[in-house]
Amino acid sequence: MLPILALLIALGVLTCAGCAPVPEMDVWNVHNFLLREERDSWGVGIPPGLDATAGVLYEIEDHDDLEAFQSQILAFRRWMAERGQRDRPLVVSEYGIVMPPDYGFDQARVQAFLHATFDYFLTATDDALGYPQDGNRLVQWWAWYSLADTVYPTGNLFDPETKTVTPLGAAFARYVPPEGGAGW
Repeated sequence: MLPILALLIALGVLTCAGCAPVPEMDVWNVHNFLLREERDSWGVGIPPGLDATAGVLYEIEDHDDLEAFQSQILAFRRWMAERGQRDRPLVVSEYGIVMPPDYGFDQARVQAFLHATFDYFLTATDDALGYPQDGNRLVQWWAWYSLADTVYPTGNLFDPETKTVTPLGAAFARYVPPEGGAGW
């Protein structure tokens, strides 16, 4: 089960037995980080109220695994379609790299992940799962994390102290076309 689904079930927003209809939603939002789901461990832990002690046990080196990243998007879109929510936009409202450079996530690796995910978001479609009003694209909007975090600065687009653009921020700017450019 996807972590977000487990949380929604625990909060009573969704029911799983018999896959009861979900509440009316205008848009679905997810965070798509690849972090370990284990109680009392690094990563995101287990949501309060759940009895499970582990979910997906990602390792640190999996943090930028594009295949796993894409798989989570497809799984959530499949879940949406199975519950009559295919006609709703999907927003990845937060994702990025939070692992530090000394764990192997240097600027080149982070930039490669940023560009690969942008490419995926711009081109990934599925005739059975995608949002019909958007050419069956899987994701309609997304937001890179982070603009300027002092705790997890690896993915910062700006330096929070100097207010200058980071090398990753410059790579982001080079990728994104001017306002009104094709695909944006």
